[in-house]
Amino acid sequence: MNAMNNSSIESLRLADVELVASLHGRCFFDAWDPKTISEILKMAGAFGLVSRGAGAQSISGFAIARVAAEECELLTLGVAPESRAIGFGAQLLQATMTRAVVEKAKWIFLEVSENNLAALRLYKSYGFVKVGNRPQYYENADGTRSAAYTMSVALPTLTFC
Repeated sequence: MNAMNNSSIESLRLADVELVASLHGRCFFDAWDPKTISEILKMAGAFGLVSRGAGAQSISGFAIARVAAEECELLTLGVAPESRAIGFGAQLLQATMTRAVVEKAKWIFLEVSENNLAALRLYKSYGFVKVGNRPQYYENADGTRSAAYTMSVALPTLTFC
């Protein structure tokens, strides 16, 4: 049985912040600490999701986003290195997009490093297209800097009878 069969996408809870911050540090050089994550989650329209395994301490991935007016910004999405390439990122992205639609967003935007080829493949597979470029935006572990691609995709509109 693979790990995907034992996981579910759930709302990020206050009790998850430390675990998510730790995982963020394993995913990104410029990691967010628990205080940063807590402050973002307190912002109007912000929400977080986690891919949770069988135990409360088992989080394989996370997504944090914010909806304002008709736009959603995916602020961060990460998957534990040992859990990559088996669908957790896609599940989290799909759940984020679904939540954005429920919150009446018409577009979703994100920024991704030009060097993050796996994330670029994922986002393109969901219809995201590059709409901007921020040169030298991300700092890398080796001291170099990488551009951030700004990407977006239109979201479907919910209609109620």
